[in-house]
Amino acid sequence: MRGRRGVERAPSLGQQTRSLLRHYHLAPKRGLGQSFLIAPTVRDLIVDAAELGPDDLVVEIGPGTGVLTEALAEKAGWLVGIEQDPGLYQLLVDRFGNRPRVSLICGDALVFDVAGFLGETFPGHGRAKLVSNLPYSVATPLILQLIPLYQCFSFLLVMVQREVARRLLAAPGEDGYSALTLRCRYEAEATVVAQVPRTAFYPRPAVDSTLVRLDLLPRPRVSVQCPDLLFRVVRAAFGQRRKTLRNALLGGGIVADSMVLERILADVSINSKRRGETLDLTEFAKLADHLHAMHVVPPPHPGEEEDVSDDQG
Repeated sequence: MRGRRGVERAPSLGQQTRSLLRHYHLAPKRGLGQSFLIAPTVRDLIVDAAELGPDDLVVEIGPGTGVLTEALAEKAGWLVGIEQDPGLYQLLVDRFGNRPRVSLICGDALVFDVAGFLGETFPGHGRAKLVSNLPYSVATPLILQLIPLYQCFSFLLVMVQREVARRLLAAPGEDGYSALTLRCRYEAEATVVAQVPRTAFYPRPAVDSTLVRLDLLPRPRVSVQCPDLLFRVVRAAFGQRRKTLRNALLGGGIVADSMVLERILADVSINSKRRGETLDLTEFAKLADHLHAMHVVPPPHPGEEEDVSDDQG
């Protein structure tokens, strides 16, 4: 491409991306949340924030056309890319398959055993860093799956929708404070690295994004007798946000007897008329431990699963 004075100009990342997709007869898939990074300033910001060195092992989920992949591979010692789309996987193999320190996997990161793979492929290596522009459609379940993996990752540096970032970082009582907030806070320390406009991606998504760093904690932030019960209580409290904590816990099946629940809440100095979104993690932990000690919580219903990705509000 030539400029006004006839000087040859390199195609932009956006032009390169569209050209690659055309060459491989590919089109972005909305169902997979595909929006490809095309802003070199954002790419460089991500790489700088990852603080990579030649001894680092990096995992990238959803490499797409390889814009970030190439920059990561130049800085890190080893790179593992996990791409679900077979067409994009072939594109990545053609671009990076001859690099001995780049491993490419065609698979769904939600079901792929990344911890097992890293342990077998890089035995004795220290914890990896996860650096990814996460596909919007699976960002929340992926984060929930990754944050318990302290033995595997030191931190997750992830691009997510701004709404998801708001929920990850909200304080009690703030808009966005949710079960997801507490699930993340239980095992990670979240910080905002940068706000990223939708113009940094092709195709342009309908929302802006945020680059978030999640430092994984060596142990949960609070100690509880039964973590499963803690998050059953949290889900019940946020499942009916407009109700008082007393009514939300009764409606959520945590305690059947209202008088017993009133007494338990009084025992842990929590006003039963408060709403769940005003409690912090420590208060929820205290309540869960007291419920556990009282043996008043019925077992979960068959098939009940942890799902904090779409709590109401």
